[in-house]
Amino acid sequence: MNDARGAAAQLSAQCPACHGQARALTFVAEQRYRLMRCRGCRSEFFRLEGGPAAEATTEISQYWEDYKFEVYADPRVQTEFEDRYSAMLSRAQQRAGSLESVLDVGCGIGNFLAFAEQRGLRAFGIDIESEAVEVARQRGYAATVSGELDALVPDRSLDAVSLWDVIEHLYDPDPVLRQSLAKLRSPGGVVLLETPDGRFWIRPLVLLLRRLTRGKLDVSDYMYYWEHKIYFSKAGMRAILARHGCRVVDVHRLPSPRQKMSKILGRDAGKSVPARLIASLWPLLEGASTRLGRGNKLMVVAVLDSRPDDLQPHPA
Repeated sequence: MNDARGAAAQLSAQCPACHGQARALTFVAEQRYRLMRCRGCRSEFFRLEGGPAAEATTEISQYWEDYKFEVYADPRVQTEFEDRYSAMLSRAQQRAGSLESVLDVGCGIGNFLAFAEQRGLRAFGIDIESEAVEVARQRGYAATVSGELDALVPDRSLDAVSLWDVIEHLYDPDPVLRQSLAKLRSPGGVVLLETPDGRFWIRPLVLLLRRLTRGKLDVSDYMYYWEHKIYFSKAGMRAILARHGCRVVDVHRLPSPRQKMSKILGRDAGKSVPARLIASLWPLLEGASTRLGRGNKLMVVAVLDSRPDDLQPHPA
């Protein structure tokens, strides 16, 4: 443990949220993803041991595993997400006026596209997963893979861009934000965003429990998925959006959708004692977080005020 702490202390990296300096923590996921914490905005993020060169040659993780097609096709899960979408759309319209069109980044099988069209919006979707895009197309929605976005939607033509659980999957979100926000009208275009809260109150408790038991009781995988490269703080989210000319006008916190989590955690419950423990405790934790207004997700509405000069890649 002392060797791990010594090695971690020598590492540093630039925060992908605010571009401040970060320090390495002792937690390592999958034996190669080192957890970092920004000294400024307190966002947390993973860095692949081996540095930027290793990250550049590592493919983005596959989110749409086979079982997730079943999860997101469940009518109860869809209804739960529609409630979230409705609340977010209402908040956005209260602060930025009516919206008539939207680009859903990371559209998956098209659940938000379905919701948006039912509400009278023109909806377009992109995703890196061609199989998920094909399902969305079969459902009748305008969706394409990310590399073909310009052919789908002209620049400065849409009222809103949504990113539901997308931005956390990227080592460097700036290129995706730049590409997506180019489709927004300026000024006044709206960003709707959901992402895990890096300052969720259970995260430090999970790391403390792991350290105190020397890994014997380790449920950190349920709070720190290696597929999630960044856990934004509220301050970090404001910083990265400001860099793209966006002003945050609303932030609140919600827990992960209960039906979705029940299906995912129930699937893993038989694998280990920690998995069974999390599956049984999650409803209690979710209920407590809801009552405290401290859910594990940041729900963000931002408005594009200006279009900044093209960003230059920042040093690693």
